Amino acid sequence: MDDNKPKTADVWRERIVAWQTSGQSVRGWCKEHGCHEHAFYWWRVKLGLSPTPRKRRRVPKPAHTELGRGVRFAEVVVDRSPVVGEPIRLRLGGGRELVLPVAMPMTDVATLVRTIEGACAESDRGVA
Repeated sequence: MDDNKPKTADVWRERIVAWQTSGQSVRGWCKEHGCHEHAFYWWRVKLGLSPTPRKRRRVPKPAHTELGRGVRFAEVVVDRSPVVGEPIRLRLGGGRELVLPVAMPMTDVATLVRTIEGACAESDRGVA
């Protein structure tokens, strides 16, 4: 082997130092100097010249049961029987009260209240 021939690691160390002083992006420098970008990054890590990496978040290991298996899920049963109970009573501005069935979906309740309150606000301002 020829001792005068520079070793690959030394060549890449010089390239990385040259890139650092160039002020160019890695992609631009590699393109200009005929280097493969992935090789540049590989050698930068291999030579320990990469910026300090952010600490990786540790992903917790899954909980294990006594039997050594992973987490189990409980069965959920949705009761679709009619809801019986007191109606929903909402006191609105101006002393008004809105009485709604307890089974009314909350999204419908919210839409209804916004519509009523919006109409009342317009009438208070005299908007027809």
